Amino acid sequence: MLGTAIPQWTERDIRAPRDGLRKANCVINITVTEPGVPERRRRLIEPITVDQITSGELQEGQQLDFKRMVDLEKIEGKKGLLDDVVAFLNRGSGRIVVGVEEKGGKYDSFRPMAGDPDKAVLRFQTLIQDSISPLPIDVQVVPLDLDEGFILDIQLPSHLGGPFMNRLSGSYLIRSGSRNLPIDPGTLRSRFVDETMWMSQLGELTAAEDAKVAESGRLVLRQALRIAILPREHFDHQREPFSQRDHVRYPGPVFHQYSSPMFRIAEDGHEIYAMDMRSQGLERLFLRDDWFIHGHVGYAISETQGERRLQLPEFDEAVRRYLGDIAAFLGKHGIEGPFAVTFALQGLVECEHFGDWFPNTSIVRTLRPRLVQDVDDPVMVADFLRRVRQASRYG
Repeated sequence: MLGTAIPQWTERDIRAPRDGLRKANCVINITVTEPGVPERRRRLIEPITVDQITSGELQEGQQLDFKRMVDLEKIEGKKGLLDDVVAFLNRGSGRIVVGVEEKGGKYDSFRPMAGDPDKAVLRFQTLIQDSISPLPIDVQVVPLDLDEGFILDIQLPSHLGGPFMNRLSGSYLIRSGSRNLPIDPGTLRSRFVDETMWMSQLGELTAAEDAKVAESGRLVLRQALRIAILPREHFDHQREPFSQRDHVRYPGPVFHQYSSPMFRIAEDGHEIYAMDMRSQGLERLFLRDDWFIHGHVGYAISETQGERRLQLPEFDEAVRRYLGDIAAFLGKHGIEGPFAVTFALQGLVECEHFGDWFPNTSIVRTLRPRLVQDVDDPVMVADFLRRVRQASRYG
């Protein structure tokens, strides 16, 4: 996983009003954060070793398949390998290890390949990239050396843009346990969702929930961060909703870390609802039964009293952590996306004097949803945070 560039900090003085009065001699010291532009996060899975294989700790199943050999000289050998690859990709992630004889789903012996491992890697990689649609760009083929040759570890991280098809056979398969099964029509339809409809659905759900929040009066609307997320699983009618069983309450992601509310039943789903010290609704994370997510966080960004500093670095850090926690929560419950996502930082003039920090706008938002593999995609998050900074006096 690629890290995000470390922000570079610079300082400069600007003149801004204090306490709403435009005094020409009022000087405020501002710390400006100029983060580097992150690269696209490459999807990777953990490598394995020969010792892990021989120890017997690896078991064939939904994320692993051992193959004694793959004969790429024969069309059936190619089709068989590609069927396995698309089945894993359509499930989420997995790996195929070529050159292992298994017994009961575990290692029994090696059947090493001979010749040049680099040429073998290139041949397998080329076959996968040329014969699967859409192109699975993050597939890795890694040779593992043995005394008498090598085996291949075909690493298949989850990918954006499915469903994946074996172009040699025209088949759509999905991994189920240790078998490959045809994708059922309902699931296949959900994976062929038209992006225009996807974006439109997100817009409609977000607008409806925004209106509900505003009308209810339950939540603080000042300096509020709004996040809306619609995973592809929303369109899979066989996807079970989130539930709390056996009277166990589940905590969930929160923006303000001093609060730790639990999920509770709400209309059409579950919600996390937190209040501040004055019993005002501070934040809410709503999880609909169809996996639409709406997050509203009041007072998401603030200024330091006394020194009059807008807390942009703290806001950046909190947003990244919050989205990372949401991503981890969704992953725990098997929601792998991809996701359509929108952000907004709104109500910037609702608080007295606070609008001085954002002189030209009361809202910073993404008008068009972003389609990403991870809800905490570093490029998407960095783009939004950059817009917030540029809309402020820091800009």
